Order: sequence, then C-alpha cells, then structure tokens
Amino acid sequence: MVKLRRIVPALALIVPMLVAQDNRFHTESRVVLVPVTVLNEKGRPVDGLGTADFKLLDNNSAQEITVDPAGTGVAPISLIIAVQSNDISAAALTKVRRIGSLIQPLIIGDSGEAAVLSFDDEILWRQEFTNDPEAITRALGEIQPGEQKKGRMLDALVEATRAMRTRQGRKVVLIVSESRDRGSKTKLDAALHAVEEAGVAIYAARYSAWATPFTVKQTELPPPPAPNLSAIFTEPARLGTTNTVRTLAQSTGGAEFGFLTRHSLETAIEKLAEEVHSQYILSFRPRSPEPGLHKIDVEVLNHASVRVRWRQAYWAE
Repeated sequence: MVKLRRIVPALALIVPMLVAQDNRFHTESRVVLVPVTVLNEKGRPVDGLGTADFKLLDNNSAQEITVDPAGTGVAPISLIIAVQSNDISAAALTKVRRIGSLIQPLIIGDSGEAAVLSFDDEILWRQEFTNDPEAITRALGEIQPGEQKKGRMLDALVEATRAMRTRQGRKVVLIVSESRDRGSKTKLDAALHAVEEAGVAIYAARYSAWATPFTVKQTELPPPPAPNLSAIFTEPARLGTTNTVRTLAQSTGGAEFGFLTRHSLETAIEKLAEEVHSQYILSFRPRSPEPGLHKIDVEVLNHASVRVRWRQAYWAE
C-alpha cells in the first residue's frame, strides 16, 4: 500500500510531462506545404526561382521556408477526379469517358495516384487510389448519367477531402461539372473549411449543361426525359447564384478551365498537368502554431510583372 501511494504521485508528475512532450513533438513536426503557381504576362510558367525569390507570411508573420520545384518529385500527387453525373450531364459525360488515358502520364506520373468518384443525388466511389492507367480509364469510362437533376458537388468535395486526410504530398481534386452546386447539404463555407483543413487544391473543368448537347450526335445521348416546365423558371435563378467552382479554385490556389468539346476538355487536362508540374512547393514549420485558421500570404520578390496563385489558408490543430 505504501509503495502504491508513492507511485501514484510520481505518475501524476510524469504523465503530464509525457503528454506535453508528445504535443510539442506533434506541433513541431507539422510541415505545411504550399504549392505556388508563378506565371508571366503571357500566362506561361516562370521557372528558375529559388528560396531567395519568395516571401511567405503565416498570419502576417514571416516564416523560414524551403522551396522545391515540383519536378523534383519530392511531393507526389494524390488526385481525385469528381465527376457530375446527373441527367443533364449526359452530353458532357461522352467527353469525360475518353480522358482516362491522359491522367496517369500527364498528371500523377509514376509516383502519384488517382481516384474517381461521381456525384448526382448520390456520391459513388468508382475507383480507389491507384496508379494503374487502365483502372482509371475504366472507372471514368463506366460513368453513366443518373435520373436526377441534383449535382451534390459540395457534399462530394467533403467526401473527397476525407479520403485525402491520410495522403502524403500534394493533394488535388479535379471537379468536372457545371459551375454551380445542385442540392448539397453542405454549405460553401463548410466545404472551404474542410478543403483548407485537408490542404487540398481545387481545379475545375466546367461545362454548360445547356450548351454541350449541341456538340454531340443525338445517337450518343440517352433518350431525353419528359419535359420539366418548372426548369424554365428555376434555372435562370440558379445561374444567378455563386459560381461555386471559381470560389473553391481561387481560395485554394487552383484554377478553373471551361470546356465545350472533347478537344477543349483535353486541353484543360493538359493545362492542369502543366501547372501542377511547374509549381514551386513552399514548405515551412509554423513558428506560432496557435489552433485555428491561419492565413497564408506569398510574395515573389523582384518580379513585379508575374501573377502568383497559392493556397490561401490552413488549419492548425
């Protein structure tokens, strides 16, 4: 009994010390990755920059950074392709099904992996993370249009960020959809929170569900549904709402590309690939890692004419 009384107070002193040491180790070992796109006046990537050319602020506090060109392979890419698959997406899907062979050679390369999900009224995983180009091609090729007009983009994005939490390196979601959400339970600010917390960059290949049917043969499309007269009145109002993909892309340092034809969709994939493989990867250990949202600011020094995009924020635990 005497020995037990002596041990318990000792444990009471040791356990908090161990917890503090574990928390300190967790905080100090946290590295924040910030992919940065630097473009010249013509919209072409600027290469040859180094650590001395960048300044990074975390909540207005200058940070000591390391800079790696994306081509070094230091940060492999995890890519999720999220495809809208409701009934009005039928024409766009005839083009989406043919881009699978571009994903592995152009975007993820030998060291990265891609996954595929589709969203309408339901969110379905079509392919888990893989580096197999045939599996990626097959997953995209098998997506068929659903029967509902809902396109739960924000709900699908939150699902994608959950899958990204354990991934290492750069995290990218490519949304292939209309520019606006249709019927998600998740609000835009909550989706942005999830994206920033997971450190995901959002890129979008957007289309008009009303224009793309004119770019395909009618034999490529499923039979049209019965006319929905209410859409005549509701669609213009919906088009006046927030451009969801633009907001997501701008907030995360990504970009949006419009497409109408198969060729323009392939061009969008090529632009995305060029960008992610020409980015600079800035990394830093936060000097003041207080819990909560941290605003990131990046400046390229002595290059006044360049355009710069970067991840705008991260969440510290």
